[in-house]
Amino acid sequence: TLERIKEIKKTNPSNLAMKHFDESYFASLPADLQERFIACVRTGFENPDSGMGCYAMTPSDYDTFNAFFDPVIRDYHRAASGAVHIT
Repeated sequence: TLERIKEIKKTNPSNLAMKHFDESYFASLPADLQERFIACVRTGFENPDSGMGCYAMTPSDYDTFNAFFDPVIRDYHRAASGAVHIT
């Protein structure tokens, strides 16, 4: 899986999940969270031409994997790192 992700990073740079996948971040997760995280990014390595390439499996994934989802979402919306959404 990690080799496939590295390959897609090079061949499909517009796939945001693969672009922002950080192998050291992934390695820092405990095994159970690695499994959940792979579920979130599976569509990105199974469908390399995907634009987004990831989905939160549960609402809590946005918090649990904030180090990944925050830059992906900011990149998608072209939001600066300090930008805050106000409703």
